[in-house]
Amino acid sequence: MKLTGKTEERKIKMQIYVDAHAEHDGNGTKQLPFKRIQEAAAIARPGDLVKVMPGVYRESVDPHFAGTKDKPILYQAVKQNLTIITGAEKVDDWEPVGVDVWRTVIANQRFGKYNPYTIHVQTDSDFQHTGEVFLNNRALYEVDSLAKVKAPQMGAIDQNPDRQYVWYTCQDQKMNTTVIYANFQGKDPNRSNVEVTFRETCFYPQQAQVDFLVLSGFTLTKAASQWAGADYNKAVVGTNHAQGWKILNCNISHAKCAGISLGRYPVVPADEELKGHPIKHYIKNNRIFDCGQAGVLGVDGNPAPAIEHNHFFRINTRFNLVGETVSAINLLPAIGAQILRNCIHDCTRGIWLGGRVEKTQISRNLMYNNSLPGNFKLTNKNQQDLLARLGEDIQVENSVGLTTIDNNFLLSDCALRLESYEILLTHNLINGRVAWQSNQAEQAGDPLYHRINQGDVQNKLTSYFYNNLFVKKELRSAMKALIGKQADQHHEKLRQAEGPNEFFATRDNQLVRLNANKEGNCFVGATRPVKLVVENRRRGFFLKGDLSQALTEDSCRLLTMAGQKSARTIDTDFAGHHREGYRVTPGPLDRKAEYTSCLFRAMA
Repeated sequence: MKLTGKTEERKIKMQIYVDAHAEHDGNGTKQLPFKRIQEAAAIARPGDLVKVMPGVYRESVDPHFAGTKDKPILYQAVKQNLTIITGAEKVDDWEPVGVDVWRTVIANQRFGKYNPYTIHVQTDSDFQHTGEVFLNNRALYEVDSLAKVKAPQMGAIDQNPDRQYVWYTCQDQKMNTTVIYANFQGKDPNRSNVEVTFRETCFYPQQAQVDFLVLSGFTLTKAASQWAGADYNKAVVGTNHAQGWKILNCNISHAKCAGISLGRYPVVPADEELKGHPIKHYIKNNRIFDCGQAGVLGVDGNPAPAIEHNHFFRINTRFNLVGETVSAINLLPAIGAQILRNCIHDCTRGIWLGGRVEKTQISRNLMYNNSLPGNFKLTNKNQQDLLARLGEDIQVENSVGLTTIDNNFLLSDCALRLESYEILLTHNLINGRVAWQSNQAEQAGDPLYHRINQGDVQNKLTSYFYNNLFVKKELRSAMKALIGKQADQHHEKLRQAEGPNEFFATRDNQLVRLNANKEGNCFVGATRPVKLVVENRRRGFFLKGDLSQALTEDSCRLLTMAGQKSARTIDTDFAGHHREGYRVTPGPLDRKAEYTSCLFRAMA
């Protein structure tokens, strides 16, 4: 009897084995393993361990049973990242139909109930489908006509040669088939590794509230999911209204839209219920990359996930999908969320928090190159495309309870965009533009006003900016021009922080003084330029740049916040060292010699 979505315990816990290379389909024992993960997912009960051998598993896993808080169900790859769950199938029956143009025809019944080549990414999308074509694990660009396959065009944003690799799809209604045309730029697809996505998800319970699962050590890739939001929560990995999941040590990549969707919980709990329900998700030690919409997405989902020590990169950098909130981490709401010790780089945006942000902490993250590519050119033709993709390291909207941003490296051209009150910004190294714009002030009809003072912490119009290290950056001329265009298109004037001596500048980049809470903040790079570059070496990520002469240790006071339940002392630095004594150093590291140490080491 199938008890989908329920918890049913056995007296004896089982180890269930899966091996794609087994000669025969077995019964799940070590001697006779299953060949498909789904066979194990259909029987695993609380406390069971599903051990999956290395191999490629072309399936969508639908766990049937929930674990319990004390006895979660563990899905474990025997060898880390060598067990691959993919939503794609290999296609090697391409036929040439022109110069560099190939065609394949797929019977629609092969797709079952979900055909990614008839379903659009968004309901109002003009042509982009959820399906994808891959050449050697590189996604091609979808175009809206066969003519553009025959004569590929460069992109409007940059001159990326990858945009010459394109595909187009149409339906043969008479034959009930999906036809795909592709330009592989001279490569023979029948002699290369060419895959097309078939499945909507890789690991996703169709029944809601399948709680307390652990997913460890897998590679999950190439899912054809739609744009995730309040009404749709599927992704490469999706929790579907569940609580208490742990996603650990996985590689999650090549999502058409979202890599991980935390889904929607049936009822977002009130503040007093947060401690007990729902149980937060843990997302730790993963590599999440090459996703079109977001790496981790929570829209009306579990509001308090712990997202720790993950490596995010290349999120939304193909610029084929557009959205105001695309980012490596996207949470709406974020109530008690913890975003700690992640490395986020080369994304359109690093972190976006909105809806209702309360008692959330963004701490000890390394963030850089979350911006437009270095070779972009601003023209009248591409201006709107560029503005739609102008992101930053962190954007926060509507913080209603103190949101703490501390001990981070924020090194992108646009480092921060804070459209809210109730922000504590402390001990960060900021090497990029910062914009403050209060959404509350905008509603009050005074868009230029943002109150930053030393008032009582209970004052809901208070933000705090202490002990940060601002390093002046000379922005690219195209970036300066684009920021100016952005300001021109807004009804409000964005207040910009550039340093070295002031917090804010008007939209024409003329520095102005705001008599505000600035205690302990340090501004460097005005007279002696300091260039900061992050290097990805074998041993990890290192910061290249000399801060030793510009920075003085123990030059500011230790910050202690009092008066709120979430109050705490910011006494631990980026490296995890305790800040000793009353005097501390501005920026994320208390000892300036530590700036030459490894800042992040990927685990997955």
